[in-house]
Amino acid sequence: MKFHRLLKHQGMTVLTKDNCTWSKLSMLLRNTSRGSFGVCSSSKRSCLSKTYQANQLTKYNPISELQPFVAVPIIPDGTVPFNPSESEIKSASTFFEPKTKLHEIKHIKTAAKIPDLPTYDIPEVAFIGRSNVGKSSLIKTLFSKAPNEVLRKLSVSSKPGRTKALQLYQAGEVFTLVDMPGYGHHMPHYFTDCVESYFKQRTNLEMVFILIDGEIGLTSLDKEMLEKLQVFSAVHCMVLTKIDKANRHRLLGNLMSVMQYRDKHNKYCLPQPFLVSAHTGEGIELLKTFIAYVTGNMLVIGS
Repeated sequence: MKFHRLLKHQGMTVLTKDNCTWSKLSMLLRNTSRGSFGVCSSSKRSCLSKTYQANQLTKYNPISELQPFVAVPIIPDGTVPFNPSESEIKSASTFFEPKTKLHEIKHIKTAAKIPDLPTYDIPEVAFIGRSNVGKSSLIKTLFSKAPNEVLRKLSVSSKPGRTKALQLYQAGEVFTLVDMPGYGHHMPHYFTDCVESYFKQRTNLEMVFILIDGEIGLTSLDKEMLEKLQVFSAVHCMVLTKIDKANRHRLLGNLMSVMQYRDKHNKYCLPQPFLVSAHTGEGIELLKTFIAYVTGNMLVIGS
């Protein structure tokens, strides 16, 4: 079902045998002469695009601006970065624009209990982070062209802990983004049951994006959540937010600290973090493309 959806959005059709799975298709694609790239699913842990030069990062990746100030590769040698072409980045942005019925963006559910969530065959990505990490601001920036009623739902509050339940935002039949309650300050009393049950039971969850404050860096609360994701075998990646508020030295230090922690403690975390600013828009288009990719809605061949 996933690769049929992907190829449909690419304007292609595929004929397969009954036992042809997404994993088998990804293996077939990896063995083609066009290069190799990983495919993310519950059974695949690598979500990396094919690229001809591993260290040639796209200009849409804020890490490319930090690399000249570090003697070693920020994206380690041997790790293929997610490096989509400019045309692929532009194509991915259409999934976040409500131009047609297929791409209609709407808020579909508020739920504190897993049984209250809708049942459908649409991939989900979940955003979680410490209270006041900038989660609502980031989601609002991703869906900046959504209808006003959606943007009002995503209104940013000066008080941390505003999101008290699972908030589901659906982009047509393409994917659903799940805004999760923040952990830490003003965390709802049912947080553990709600969030942990979601990670354990939600079968169409494709990726968890754990948000880390780029100015503050990795906190003890973040490490606790990363440990829980490890226990639940939940595939996830780190997103450093508010990068416009941190000077270059601090941002580099926090980024390297995040990557070192991942290398030592976490085998379910993707090797490439994403850097974003909801204020300046840095890194937003790259993150959009990655969401379109991991939800099985577009192929990424790379630059």
